[in-house]
Amino acid sequence: MQLLIAILLLVLQAIAGFGVLCLLRIYLKPGFFISLSVLIGVAVFSLVPFLLQLAYVPLTAFNVFASLIAVSFLLNIKSKRGAVHLFNSLKNYRFRLKLYEVPSLFLILLMIFVSVWRCYYYPPTPRDLTSGAEVIAEYAVKEKTMINSVFTVDLSTTNNQFKPPFLTCLQIIYKYAGFPFGQIWLSGVFIFFTIFLYTALNTRLHKIITGLLLVMFIAIPEMYGYTLMALFDYSNAVFFCLSIYFLIEYFTNGKNNHIILSGLLMAVATYVRSETLILAGLVFPVVLFHHWRRKNISSLLKSTTYFFIPSVIIYLLSITIYINYYLPSLYKIDSLLNTNLADLNLFYQRLSDVTGKYLLAGNVLDHYGYFVFIFVIVLCADAFRKNSLNRTSLNWLWAVFIIFAGIPLIGFLFPLYDLDHSTKRGLLKIFPLMLLYMANSGFLVSISDDIKKWERSQ
Repeated sequence: MQLLIAILLLVLQAIAGFGVLCLLRIYLKPGFFISLSVLIGVAVFSLVPFLLQLAYVPLTAFNVFASLIAVSFLLNIKSKRGAVHLFNSLKNYRFRLKLYEVPSLFLILLMIFVSVWRCYYYPPTPRDLTSGAEVIAEYAVKEKTMINSVFTVDLSTTNNQFKPPFLTCLQIIYKYAGFPFGQIWLSGVFIFFTIFLYTALNTRLHKIITGLLLVMFIAIPEMYGYTLMALFDYSNAVFFCLSIYFLIEYFTNGKNNHIILSGLLMAVATYVRSETLILAGLVFPVVLFHHWRRKNISSLLKSTTYFFIPSVIIYLLSITIYINYYLPSLYKIDSLLNTNLADLNLFYQRLSDVTGKYLLAGNVLDHYGYFVFIFVIVLCADAFRKNSLNRTSLNWLWAVFIIFAGIPLIGFLFPLYDLDHSTKRGLLKIFPLMLLYMANSGFLVSISDDIKKWERSQ
């Protein structure tokens, strides 16, 4: 019964996300279309209970699920063309499985199965969850509001109750659906992000290389651990990566609907973790530079609105307004800011610590395995190989650099964003970007082309 309920929720999420893509007139290959529909649907689901709370509507099971169904179908008022496109794509799709794909696909499916089972079977245990989203969701189900008796308890030793309600809302939905631990929604994010990455890698690389890279990516110890712990960081990395993907697509084709989707996905990433707004600010100069090179002021103003404004709006709603005007406890974010911003040595020290302890030395193997070193090897191969660095790969490399410098910058601005916890988890955002850089690596694309030529000649 629970499996059926999980599938029905997944289908409803796919319907909601499909409607968003159709409203934006974004029609993609089936692998992209289906995976993005589910991921965007999860984001839509996470907003519905929050908006009900802002309107002071009681969070009863009926109100929550009626709203989810209504929103999902209202988003599909213009989905006929998208449905036809998807139907024709699936009708013409021919699934071919080569023998050399089996080992990597077997490993990927095995790791997914283990993650999903542990996510379903084990209760949430991380302190960040049990002292924040999980306990608020548990009492929200009992008291029909997220502003519940949790806030009458002395929680002065933590700030987890003040984090954005992304997790809380999803926990509420899945608890009402009959999952006592709630967190099975995370498995949907993990599975369909993996499908998205597999599809993206296959567009440029041979499936042997795709399989190897994806196995190594999923097997990153720290990242894999967060596919079964319902915390903010894996989902944040997913939506940040998707936002960058469609921003780079916009740089390539100039279609406004792609930068609109990129801005909405960045807003979701900000909704998951509010400090992502700083990273969005670091990405934004790239958008400015793109239009400055083309001397197009009107497009620049549109891009500013499309890309950055949604993140600002969601930040104001989920942090400024919700915390200050809805929650009974005060939380002064200004008090968390570094009071000595003129001392840049603190930033350089944090950058050095991140590099020396987590990325290139120190505990890198324990937390992130060999994935960083594989990325560095591919990067060096591209650097020393003529014409390997194309515009798309340089854009992905710039995105990697933004996280590399941006995470230490957040730690510099907010000392509470410590090295061994928040920073270590924040670095999860860098690995999907590294993976998609390698998907566009001239060195790996050249090897892939050679393998394809050899394969055709047999």
